Amino acid sequence: MLDGPLQSLINGQQAERISIRDRGFQYGDGCFETVRVLSNKPILWPAHLKRLKHACKTLQLSVNFELLQSEITQLLQDNKTADVILKITVTRGEGGRGYTPPEHANCTRIIQLIDYIAADTRTGARVVVCQHRLSSNSLLAGIKHLNRLDQVVASAQIPADFDEGLCLDEQGSVIEGCRSNLLLAIDNQLVTPDLGKSGVEGVMLNYLIDKFQVLDTRVLRKTISLRELKTASEIFLCNSVFGIWPVAEIENEDWRMNREKRHFSAAALEIQNKLFRYNTR
Repeated sequence: MLDGPLQSLINGQQAERISIRDRGFQYGDGCFETVRVLSNKPILWPAHLKRLKHACKTLQLSVNFELLQSEITQLLQDNKTADVILKITVTRGEGGRGYTPPEHANCTRIIQLIDYIAADTRTGARVVVCQHRLSSNSLLAGIKHLNRLDQVVASAQIPADFDEGLCLDEQGSVIEGCRSNLLLAIDNQLVTPDLGKSGVEGVMLNYLIDKFQVLDTRVLRKTISLRELKTASEIFLCNSVFGIWPVAEIENEDWRMNREKRHFSAAALEIQNKLFRYNTR
């Protein structure tokens, strides 16, 4: 659960407003990262920074990352928080009317610290399948660009008593949750949806894939239909904020029945616990 910003910096200065001429506001021309901070340490920061740099390169945004890093460091030192969200937004900055980006743009750097109350993931997530389908774009797939209308529309379809919405692409393949990635155990094989054309390449997802590989467990990326998903013996959500969230129910179908052996979910939770414990020392 997120609340209002504790403090925000815009281009290194404490502020909470940007110009109406900013292309991030006008066209969604930018990208962002959402980072869990525990004991004043950004969790999985190198991976977040790598994804942010990739997004900026894809969108051709020229960013001084040394300056951005120093601003983040200063903001964390000034606040000394125990458990918050660090949100980093980069836009192309101000520009003239029209879609064509200016030849020389001064990017806007927005850094926010936001209070966070962790969701109770112990009882398992109640998940609904959203009717809205995700758009496909192989260039923009994977990055967290500012055009999130697919997620906004899909999230509006999640009933208040459900925890997450499952998103499909236009072909009906399972892609991700509105705010999470997912992994499934099918025929004792751990799989995750192909994100080549839709979805976000999650930092926690890739961390889990690497850690499972160390445990001699390969995670297969593949196209997954909704019918195939419902044959899974285990399903769990992941993102870099809440960590791991086993699925308990999909549209009132109980995913805990007759599924006593959940060794993949247990291993994922142990990976999460070690990561979070290490960063709270």
